[in-house]
Amino acid sequence: MDIAIIGAGMTGLTAGLRLSQKGHRVTVYEKEPFIGGLASSVGAGSADTDRFYHHIFVSDSEILALIDELGLNESLGWYEPKNAIYLDNHLHPFTSPVDLLLFKPLDFISRIRMGLLVLTSRFIRDYTPFETVTAKDWIVKRSGRKAYEKIWEPLLKSKFDIDSDYVSGTWIWNKFKLRGSSRGKNIGKEKLGYMDNGFIILLEKMADYIKQLGGSISLSGEVISIRKNENGKFEIKTSAGAFIHDKVLFTGAPKLLSGICPELPSDYLAALVKIKHKANICLLLELEKSLSPYYWITVSQKDFPFVLVIEHTNLVGTGGYGSHIVYLSRYCDMTDPLYSLPEDEIISRFVDGLKIIFPDFDENNIINATLSKAPFAQPVVTLKYGSRIPDLKTPVDGLFLASMSQIYPEDRGLNYAARLGEKAANEMLADL
Repeated sequence: MDIAIIGAGMTGLTAGLRLSQKGHRVTVYEKEPFIGGLASSVGAGSADTDRFYHHIFVSDSEILALIDELGLNESLGWYEPKNAIYLDNHLHPFTSPVDLLLFKPLDFISRIRMGLLVLTSRFIRDYTPFETVTAKDWIVKRSGRKAYEKIWEPLLKSKFDIDSDYVSGTWIWNKFKLRGSSRGKNIGKEKLGYMDNGFIILLEKMADYIKQLGGSISLSGEVISIRKNENGKFEIKTSAGAFIHDKVLFTGAPKLLSGICPELPSDYLAALVKIKHKANICLLLELEKSLSPYYWITVSQKDFPFVLVIEHTNLVGTGGYGSHIVYLSRYCDMTDPLYSLPEDEIISRFVDGLKIIFPDFDENNIINATLSKAPFAQPVVTLKYGSRIPDLKTPVDGLFLASMSQIYPEDRGLNYAARLGEKAANEMLADL
């Protein structure tokens, strides 16, 4: 079969690899001039790093199996992070259970309740009760209003802004569970994984295999429309021309599919459009000097320009970068005025925010700044979200959809994107 895959991110390339291995001819269409999607890379010094920050966990079995299968184990390292939280205009260590016990912004009882909430979440298997309770209500009930208002409310608002009060308890439960599982059997020590030169090396290896098996990767060709012709085959029209395929897998946001495939039923299209996403703005800074000893700083303070300060080189070392790599991340609606500001204005606001956390920070410390935007970076997981997730198989025979909005109850992540690609390939093969 001749199969088209739209999107050269982790999901699309994983599916393309599996379908190619089964003898099908795969063409991957990507509108950007590079592969990887959210896992694409940029140059930093003499090395590459992720355009948007990533790491994996010891429990990420699907992507670990893929790395092993493709012979890339030597490129994967495991590191112990040092984390902090910025709250009430101060940085507080926030890596271990001991840090929580010593966390002064909360009273002792609130600290204990918060610790128990995170600890016990890793043992909860049935997430269905959380589908009908908001993250806000669950946290307030289990750890108290003070912990919610001090810690979790600013984080939820910075991630989901106007939708934060409606986010499902399922989303925050999975976050707690994932962080707990990243410690393995040792509750006190977290381990995070990262690949030398970024996860792009895994994606490039999959793309190479697809081409070796007779497939192709078409870059800078945005898909304009998907239609079935009189012979029952799919005509994919791109900026480079029209192409014919037997089956199609679309791996972008559901809303994007609704705009290019008019043959989908109107009620199905309406359901796709209702799945909301938040955009992400990510500023990557190459610095001459380190900001702090911390890898991951959560900014739990209202009205701040970003929610995360991630000093990547505090996890993996400076290596070939020749500088200190820092990410500043912000989530917002695409309608937020910040998202449409000129690049230099966004950078200026982010740097000003950095100076608030680090008053001694000097802009002359910046070697290079790279601003990236992702319009569909985070699905908004609201109440009863599970009932609104579209099936992989669409109402149009032969057309499949596999997007990060279908990763549930887990949140988006490289591991789950790879797992979704495997699942999509298996469903397409079963359909054949």
